[in-house]
Amino acid sequence: MNSPYMIGIGAGLVSAVLFASTMTGSALAMALFYITALPGFLAGLGWGTTAAIVAAVTGAALTSVLLVPLAGLGYFLTLGLPIAILCHLALLARPEDESGGDSGQGAAMEWYPPGRIVAWTALMAGGVAALSVPLFGLDVETYRANLQQILDKMFFSQLPGGAPPGMTKEQMGPVIELLIRALPAASAIVWLAIIMLNMWTAAKIAAASGRMIRPWPDLTLMSYPGTFALGFVAALLGTFTPGILGIVATGFAGAFLVAYILLGLVVLHVLARKSPFRHVILAALYLGIFIFGWVALVVAMVGIGDPMFRFRERAVGGNTNPPPDDD
Repeated sequence: MNSPYMIGIGAGLVSAVLFASTMTGSALAMALFYITALPGFLAGLGWGTTAAIVAAVTGAALTSVLLVPLAGLGYFLTLGLPIAILCHLALLARPEDESGGDSGQGAAMEWYPPGRIVAWTALMAGGVAALSVPLFGLDVETYRANLQQILDKMFFSQLPGGAPPGMTKEQMGPVIELLIRALPAASAIVWLAIIMLNMWTAAKIAAASGRMIRPWPDLTLMSYPGTFALGFVAALLGTFTPGILGIVATGFAGAFLVAYILLGLVVLHVLARKSPFRHVILAALYLGIFIFGWVALVVAMVGIGDPMFRFRERAVGGNTNPPPDDD
């Protein structure tokens, strides 16, 4: 049963059933949707890239049978393939000294940096959000009209008892317009959060069971490639582009923003280490993020500023924040 092919088939079957169960619309099914990526990550991080690829193909095939072929393609593009790629990246390694010296079995290995894994995940999240845009229209007018129709139906037709008193289409117009514009960003943020949480959970489970192929990375050293900041700036500027490209750019901007929030949280965890009240500080920080949206923006600013101001290095008095590698 330790064969990566058998593990991959089993993981793909479980993931596909979880994915297909969301079509029932029940509360339990929607909750299970958030762990749909977990079986694939468990297979990939515990049994290798081959198991993750087999899980992706198996899940897509079974989803096509349980639902429709288009759903199977959607599963493969939004779950199966990204999971397989991320597992492959997480398991990439090379000897620390490639220029010479001891290259035998005892040589220390340098594993693919976690910051780059997060950066690739953010890029994939923007891509997944971009794939969803054509489902509503290939031009901005069609996109807006279709979403407007869906949101009008959601707010004014399907609410129990109809719309609340005083809530008219005219009054809800600005809110609906904001939702239309922000939908790609919201979908990218949700996808990124689900994938990162499932990957972290799978890695913890694999490590606890002794199946983890790579050692646990030191997340306090996490940093992004220098080109990642350029991508964030390009995505932000792209949101001002008229037409469908501007809507697509909001997905990438939202994904990059969440990546910097994650980096900011890493920095703040390092800064809080020496404080005797670190648990209280961090608890208040996370509570503030969930209650007040602007706190998350402040955390993102910390992550954006860390490569320049070296917050972590100054906090511990050493080189704990290596500059991002651009190769």
